[in-house]
This record gives sequence, structure tokens and C-alpha cells, in this order.
Amino acid sequence: MRVVLLASLNRSGEAIGALLEARGHEVIRFCEAKRALRQLEVDGTASAFIVLDSGNSERAIETCWDARLLATFERPIYIGLVARPMPSQAIVEALDCGVDDVLQMPLSSDELYARLRSAERMNQMQLQLVRMATRDALTGLLNRSAFFNGAEKICRAADAPSAAIMADIDHFKAVNDRYGHAVGDKALKAVAACLGGRAEIVARLGGEEFVLLLPASGAEEGRRVAEGIRAAVAAHEIDLDGAPLRVTCSFGVAVAEPGATIDEVLRRADAALYAAKRDGRDRVAVYRAEMSLPDSLPASVIRRAGDRTEGPRRQAAGGQFLHAAFNWPCPGASESF
Repeated sequence: MRVVLLASLNRSGEAIGALLEARGHEVIRFCEAKRALRQLEVDGTASAFIVLDSGNSERAIETCWDARLLATFERPIYIGLVARPMPSQAIVEALDCGVDDVLQMPLSSDELYARLRSAERMNQMQLQLVRMATRDALTGLLNRSAFFNGAEKICRAADAPSAAIMADIDHFKAVNDRYGHAVGDKALKAVAACLGGRAEIVARLGGEEFVLLLPASGAEEGRRVAEGIRAAVAAHEIDLDGAPLRVTCSFGVAVAEPGATIDEVLRRADAALYAAKRDGRDRVAVYRAEMSLPDSLPASVIRRAGDRTEGPRRQAAGGQFLHAAFNWPCPGASESF
């Protein structure tokens, strides 16, 4: 693990650092809480924060609380407090303020290693749960809810236009009907592979629909990216036991000005996608003011309950489980169970 260690320059701090490094942990040492917390904040690879209480338990616990506020559901951080023997109430206070473990001096090296192994298991389990909650099981792209959460944050924080690209596989129902759903799944994964890495946020909205969000990008950049994906999808061969199959996609591009909601920009991208389908498929269309959504389309292409399998575009085309930070009271809250 990559460990941020906050300890005074004394024999105990040096000994803890040496114990960690002896078992292959990468240790970044600090004497000042402010610098240690800053490192933890900017270094996304650091997954453990260990504080050596050098006599000021209240200050050490406050530092652990500040570290806990840096943890998110996507980035678990193990927080360990190494201290002299403490009364039960002080341990309760530390745990209530975000400490995962209180290790009391004199420190057992075997216990320290075991605690870190346990922390690594818990971190990996949380990351796996995050992946299961945010990724589409078939394609590995972000799922609908994860896209919505991430895109909303980008749109709120944006001080420059963002480009959204909606993509839809052409004649996908015909592929399923002719070759079966197993081949349809291969087509979905092939398209996802062509989309991956093309934007900061790439997601499968559901069915054969995909979406990309390009922060700080205008319409021309969005069109260029969409055209590159369109060409890559059209050139990709899906192997069907020696008989290659190719599919194509249609794309709609729209620009979100700063302050626009993700729903607004996706409605525009959806209108452009409808135009690309109507004009022959396997092409890119950029939203223009004269484009309008069909009256029957819902207000949001993200929040609708089900896929629009029989909507106007299809007909025209032919066919926080975990909190970002723990919100327990601090300091010293207690509750009986």
C-alpha cells in the first residue's frame, strides 16, 4: 500500500516507517499535519493514512477527522492512529471521528501488518462494490446512473462549453433477430471498445445507446471525435466463426454552455441523433437551433424509466450507496446498541 505517515522526527516515527517499508509498503513521511493532509488529498494512489500521536491526542484525532473527509465512495482510505494506551472513551471518540484502527504502544509489528492486510482487503472490496454499482456489466463502460452523477458535476463546475455525443447502433434489432442476442452482445462490446478512452466520461445509457461527455470542448471538437468513432466502428469486424459482421452507428453532437444542465444538452444531442438516423444513418449530425425534438419525447433522456423502443426516432430509423464522506458526529458521539 502507499501510506502517508504523519509522525514526529523521533525514534517511534522512524521505527514505524521502517516497519512499513520492511513489508514493501511505500511510505511518504511528514512531520506537519497540514502537509500530510495535502499529500493525501492530491495523491489518489495513497490508500492509507497513519498518524502517530506524539502527546496531543485531541489534535491527532482532529487530523484523522480531516483525513476522513477526504475519503469518498470511489476512494477508500484506511486511517490508523498509533497512540499510547488510551482509556475506552478516548478510543470511542477516535473511532467516531473516522479512525479505522487504534493501535496502542508498544506497537506489535505483527499486529500492524495484520491491520494493513485487513485494510487492503476492505479497500479492494469497496472498490469492487463501486465498480459493480457504477459500471455496465456487459461493456465495462459507466452505467446510466454513474454517467448522470459525473456529468452533472462537470456541467455545474464548467466555465467553458462541453460537448455531449449520443451514439446509437444502426439496425440493432435486426442484428439480434438475425444472429441472436449473443451476437448482439458482441456488437455492443465492439462498439464500447471503439468508444473507450475517447472522452472523460463514456457510458452505456441502455440498450444500444451510448453517450460521451467532452469537457471544455466545442461543437467542432465534438464532431471530430464522433466522426473518428464512427469510422472506427464501421471498420471493425466482429468475428462470427470466420464470417465477419460489421455494424454502424449514428451520432448526435450538442454543446452545453456553462450553467446548462445535462438534461438540456442531452435533449439537443438526442435531436441531432434523430436527424442523423433520419438522413441515412452511419453519420454524425451536430445540433442546430432549427432542430426540434418530437413532441412525444420525454423531458429527459436520462431520467426516463424505460428504453424508447417504439419512439419516433426508432420508427424513423427503421425499426450514493456509500457517502462521499462519513457524516457521523464528532467529537465524542456515542450510542448504545
